[in-house]
Amino acid sequence: MKLKGAGMKRDLLYALVASLLVVGGTPRLLAQEGSTTGVDEYTVPEGTEFKLQLHTTVNSKTSKTGDRVIATLIDPVAVEDRDVLPKGVRIDGHVNEVKPAGRRGKGGYLYILFDTVELPNGEKVAISGSLTEIFSSEGGADSSVGVEGELKGHGASRKSQMVIVGGSTAAGVAGGVGPGIAAGVGGLVAALVLPKGKEAVLLAGSLVGMRLDRDVTITMPSSGK
Repeated sequence: MKLKGAGMKRDLLYALVASLLVVGGTPRLLAQEGSTTGVDEYTVPEGTEFKLQLHTTVNSKTSKTGDRVIATLIDPVAVEDRDVLPKGVRIDGHVNEVKPAGRRGKGGYLYILFDTVELPNGEKVAISGSLTEIFSSEGGADSSVGVEGELKGHGASRKSQMVIVGGSTAAGVAGGVGPGIAAGVGGLVAALVLPKGKEAVLLAGSLVGMRLDRDVTITMPSSGK
């Protein structure tokens, strides 16, 4: 009987130790599970407009395909009443295509593709964004944004073209040729002397608009809601 009693005491002791191990391990297991759910994901939808300040000068005459472009966010971007992209975050891009101004009044153009946003914690997230407008241009640079997001330099002004064509035609008539020939010669001279178009230029410090071309998912620490 003593042996049986000792065995029962030993079994009870083992059971007590096992229960303590289980209870003691439970909080640790819950903490591990909670650590994987302490973040929230937010999706910034395609079409969202950003306002940026450029810190890189771009010029269709001097910029090359692949040149990096640096900008920062002027206004925060909110999703579900939370600023997922605060003011001042860095947004980078590159010159995707460029063509300098040409003869016969053709202006230069270039495309900027915004490709990266750097979050406050240092994480870099891939994006795809294109230029939409120019809010203010440093240095009086006179360029515009086309319907496909290209930065365009203007061609020769209509006034200068009329002056050149008119002057060239008058010179042809003064030269003693017939009216029909004079018009032809005048047009040829106008094509030869028409000035080059203007380069597409944006100086550092300019404020521009950017549009997201696809959704972007941002991961942030949980707000606790």
